[in-house]
Amino acid sequence: MVIHTLGGKEVMMTMQPAPTRSLPPRRAVSAHIALAIGTLIVVAACGGDNNSNSPAAPTTVTPAPAPAPTPRLLQQGTMSLSAPKDDTVPFSLASITDNAPGRWETTVDWTDPANELWMWVANGVCTAQQFARDDCPFEATCPCQFTIRSEVATPKPRVLTIPNAPGGTRTLIVVNLGPKEETATYRVMLTPGSTASSVAALSSSGAGVSTGLKHLRKR
Repeated sequence: MVIHTLGGKEVMMTMQPAPTRSLPPRRAVSAHIALAIGTLIVVAACGGDNNSNSPAAPTTVTPAPAPAPTPRLLQQGTMSLSAPKDDTVPFSLASITDNAPGRWETTVDWTDPANELWMWVANGVCTAQQFARDDCPFEATCPCQFTIRSEVATPKPRVLTIPNAPGGTRTLIVVNLGPKEETATYRVMLTPGSTASSVAALSSSGAGVSTGLKHLRKR
């Protein structure tokens, strides 16, 4: 309220507030949109993810597989085989002993591809006197019991394998059917059935190899 003097008289006048203008509808919508965007920005800046403090899922650790057993050398050596003469053929044999079970494998090679070599692996010890008998190696009465027979001309080199061999002694026997003299080499490996401790290899060059002659007819 304001008092003015008019003609010597005081006149009291009342001031009315100015009318308020409402925003046009389009401006009001824009204001609401701006307010919503601002709210989202504030929530994102404050880390509005309610799961941010939740515990992480447990990690499953897969144990590494056990290392595969490593093949090891049991024995290697050479066999000197003369040429066949008359109706007899020369042979050589070597005994190999190891107490560990596993994959037992021997590789036999020779110099001249024209020579034909047969070979056997016997369980236990097979002596030269036993193999020289007439009933060896084809008859059931032969005292040498054979796990592997390779009575063929090829392949060269020859690989003889016993997949699940128990520990013990075996005898490798090689016969030269000629026509010429020959020098054969052999190498015996064992892959243990488990991660067994290594055993020192035995390397021989003629030592422990026996020789002989026998009558042998191809069947």
